[in-house]
Amino acid sequence: MGGGLCQISTTLFRAVLNTGLPILERKNHKYRVSYYEPPVGMDATIYLPHPDLKFKNDTPAHILLQGYVSGNYLTFEFYGTSDGRRIEISTPVMWDVTSPGPAVYLESASLPTGTIKQVEKAHNGAKTSFNYTVYNKDGTIRTKQTFFSQFVAWAAKFLIGPGTPIPGSQPATTETTPAP
Repeated sequence: MGGGLCQISTTLFRAVLNTGLPILERKNHKYRVSYYEPPVGMDATIYLPHPDLKFKNDTPAHILLQGYVSGNYLTFEFYGTSDGRRIEISTPVMWDVTSPGPAVYLESASLPTGTIKQVEKAHNGAKTSFNYTVYNKDGTIRTKQTFFSQFVAWAAKFLIGPGTPIPGSQPATTETTPAP
């Protein structure tokens, strides 16, 4: 399960940031998702009942939000009355990068001997943050939020046919005792 709803929530999260509306609830994915990068740490995951993505219309008027798909592109458009707000979004900062560790090999009876099939790519773990500041028309700060993300490292995963040697592993050896 996955892939569709989180593309919607990540795209909507980034669109809302560009409107200057306050984000009330947002959660990053557990693992880094390469097709949301760059920038790292500006994703949003959703799943029933939680986590959720919530934002607030704090403008003095109604907002019309329209979303549509065109080919492989998802677009959200916001329509409303401008109150002169201005936004700043900092470039995300990343630290505590962790290695995914060695690849995992799982034997699969559905593959012939000698076959190796990669089913998951490796991803580093990391912590990230970025700042989101919204200014009123007069230059005073309306909203200031820092978004933190923490991603767990994820090892590459491979399926291998029965009896297939794992790459990089040493072949089995037998020791013999020399004759006297």
